[in-house]
Amino acid sequence: MFNDFHYLYQAIVVTLFVATIALLALERLERHVVAAIAIAVLLLTQAISLDDFLHFVDWDVIGLILCMSVYSVILEVSGFGKWIAYRAVARVKNPLLLLYVVILLSGVVSLVLENTITVFVFAPIAFEIASILGVSAKEVLIGIALTAGMAGSATMVGDPPAIIVAGHYNLAFTDFFVYKSRPSMFFIVTIPMLIATALYVLQNYIHREKRDVNTARMDEGSVDKWFVLEASLFLFLKIALLSLRKELGIPLTLSAIVALAGLYITRVTVHRDIECIKKSLKEGLDYKLPLFLVAIFLLSNSLKKHGVTDSIANLMMERMGENILALGVAIFIISTVLSAFIENIPVTLTLLPIVDSIAVKIGVDPLILAWGTLSGLTAGGGYTYIGSGANVVAMHILDNKNIKTGFADFIKTALSFNIANTVMVIVLYTSIWLR
Repeated sequence: MFNDFHYLYQAIVVTLFVATIALLALERLERHVVAAIAIAVLLLTQAISLDDFLHFVDWDVIGLILCMSVYSVILEVSGFGKWIAYRAVARVKNPLLLLYVVILLSGVVSLVLENTITVFVFAPIAFEIASILGVSAKEVLIGIALTAGMAGSATMVGDPPAIIVAGHYNLAFTDFFVYKSRPSMFFIVTIPMLIATALYVLQNYIHREKRDVNTARMDEGSVDKWFVLEASLFLFLKIALLSLRKELGIPLTLSAIVALAGLYITRVTVHRDIECIKKSLKEGLDYKLPLFLVAIFLLSNSLKKHGVTDSIANLMMERMGENILALGVAIFIISTVLSAFIENIPVTLTLLPIVDSIAVKIGVDPLILAWGTLSGLTAGGGYTYIGSGANVVAMHILDNKNIKTGFADFIKTALSFNIANTVMVIVLYTSIWLR
């Protein structure tokens, strides 16, 4: 009887997962409606319990993203994006090079800042640069999301999967640069990112009409520099709190709340600026993004709960024997495919125990395969907008600007980046760790 129900629930969650992806791809319903349907079906069929609902969702992450959504509005109102754009334009005159620098810069920032936060920070910059150059803000922001998502695994503090791997294997910060005298994740990630970003810019802009940077539009005097300074200082405070949150024992959301509260108090007491607060709360507190993220967490963890991801991974592993090259490539492929459609935290937690058991069986350091897991998660997350938190946030911001981007449209826009990125990542991983 247990097995009957076990397989029944496997069929339910797999069918629901596929149906959700199909509905998103067909674009007949808005994302938050699809998310609500998925959540309702999971609960009504008892594929997840109310206790699962509470524990499967990382509410701290949801809270952080909500706070950053509010803060991103403040950054936009302050002129933060305009100021950064003007600084960049003043130093880089070539349009293609300017786009490359701005998009790549988000990846650099994401080395130390969680990728969803990086997208929020860079969103106003993306819109301003797009306006100055007369190009599509959609492609600029998607590029920013791709590099931010890619760079997250280059260090142990950039993204949750990297943090999970670091904790699981008790790694030091420097192990992500060099481990046992070999280059590790930093180089496996950043070298492809440099090249893939260049190809992305060329794919989306090289065939378009050449246009010089429109410096005539620029009026840096229109930017409230004090407001930009205050917004930047409290943003850096939030980053500092996030960096030290383990030592301080504080949740993610609290870091953002402290920054928001500090800025709000400053705007009210010093500048008597109530309108900024009203605007940021009105535009930033949108239920659609949190609802969608809750559904992704629940779907991902329901697949894990009912053994679907374990079954897929184990089946592939059983066919590889003890060949370290074949096993490493298989781990990479599994991670890449799963992370394109499933939130990367449950994929990481599912695959690491499998990596450990394989490593014991064939007598190798589990990090050899764990780097493959992390590399695949990083490379695969950019293929769809549900594979990476950075992509989800970018789509949310574009929706708020009434810039509609479909499921297939995202895949097409990001394709050159992802193909180049995946090929280079697997070449570097196999040549460094599987030889």
